[in-house]
Amino acid sequence: MIDLPGITKVPVADQPPDIEFQIREMCTAYIGNPNSIILAVTAANTDLATSEALKLAREVDPDGENIYDEIMVKHIELLCVAYNEHPEI
Repeated sequence: MIDLPGITKVPVADQPPDIEFQIREMCTAYIGNPNSIILAVTAANTDLATSEALKLAREVDPDGENIYDEIMVKHIELLCVAYNEHPEI
């Protein structure tokens, strides 16, 4: 398992000006492997339509054969339903 960094948009401190490009290239090199399983992690309070991780994953795997993004969303939805039905939990 390889935990890749989030895609930095604004260079800080001593990061190079092209840090976003460098991170994208590194991530693409790993997730572009057809044997990779891509777990596109997005914060629960973020709209999936704006997810950089999911966008990048779909760029390298347009058919979604190796992308697992829906699992977490469905799990979170089930937790919300359970909490709404049983808030004492």
